[in-house]
Amino acid sequence: MKNSEFDYKIKRTPVLLKPYFFIKPSISAIAIRILAMLFVQILLLAFSKSYQALGVITASTLGAVCCALIGHFVKKDQGFTSIIVIVQGILIGMFLPEGYPVVAVFFLSFFILYIEKIIFSNCVNSWVNVVCVAVIIAWAIGKMYFPECLVTNEFLSVKNPSALMIKNGIFPVYDFDNVITGVLNSTVLYWFKVTLPEGIISLLWDSHSAIPAFRFTLITLFSSVFLFSDRAFSGIIPAVFTIVYGLLIRLVLPLVSSAPLLQGDLILAFCTSGTIFTAIFLLQWFGTKPITIAGKIIYGILAGSIAFLIAGCGYSSVGMCYTVLICNTFNLLIKVIEERQNNKNMSKLLESVEKISQEDEE
Repeated sequence: MKNSEFDYKIKRTPVLLKPYFFIKPSISAIAIRILAMLFVQILLLAFSKSYQALGVITASTLGAVCCALIGHFVKKDQGFTSIIVIVQGILIGMFLPEGYPVVAVFFLSFFILYIEKIIFSNCVNSWVNVVCVAVIIAWAIGKMYFPECLVTNEFLSVKNPSALMIKNGIFPVYDFDNVITGVLNSTVLYWFKVTLPEGIISLLWDSHSAIPAFRFTLITLFSSVFLFSDRAFSGIIPAVFTIVYGLLIRLVLPLVSSAPLLQGDLILAFCTSGTIFTAIFLLQWFGTKPITIAGKIIYGILAGSIAFLIAGCGYSSVGMCYTVLICNTFNLLIKVIEERQNNKNMSKLLESVEKISQEDEE
């Protein structure tokens, strides 16, 4: 009876033609998810009537589309490669200011992405983040279009520079801010003896920066939950980067800015330079991050330290892009160390296997 039941289950079990499956999402699946998250940001730009920013993103995306079409029809690139190129084009537009000339954006996006294809034609992704390269080149030839740093020594010397900047009208405040802040202060935060100043919720929702990637910090945080929930990306590098950068802002920045001790402004640091957006979408781009856990931790520590040295307290236009490129360079050294360690481990494994085989023969 048991044998017949077992045979029945075997007959009813479906036979799959594809014996392999991904233990985590494929590159194309991750690229599509990133596209979905970026589309949410673009919808918010449309909702806030940021038509200039949409024009810049459209121009950079069209440049990427032209590059992808050439790769598809001339070089016979695979489909997922074209998707990645389009994602890179959107990201270039997200990191450029809304006043940047759209014609220049189109040609910049097209030529930078196409040159990357020529140089790294045999690789799915280059070791250097091409989005950051494009943004830094755009900044070098058009600094006048990028927003200036409005953080002065006067702001840094107070306890909460972001609250002072909100009070001075640098960051606009929404009508709903008072309601949400009041509810949080009287309920959840009351038990922790913490009080949110007016305007922080508005800053988290939309900083109104000229650079779209710097604006919707809260939505970017929600995007990270979606991308990290099923191991599409590893959360080690962003987590270590955020912790190290936050600690340096909180503990070290007051020592060099005459601010109250242990009172570095984390809100200003994380909401004004595209810090969270960079940590999620750029810092661990395909092919530019270490493989091992130890390598990722070292990479995150380096990224947080370099971000502090370059972007400082925040409100930097291209500081995070420079941070990513410098980290990409250090990543080459980390990968060499990882490969050597891997070779040592493989040699030890082969020696143990050979030793066991010799013992069996004896």
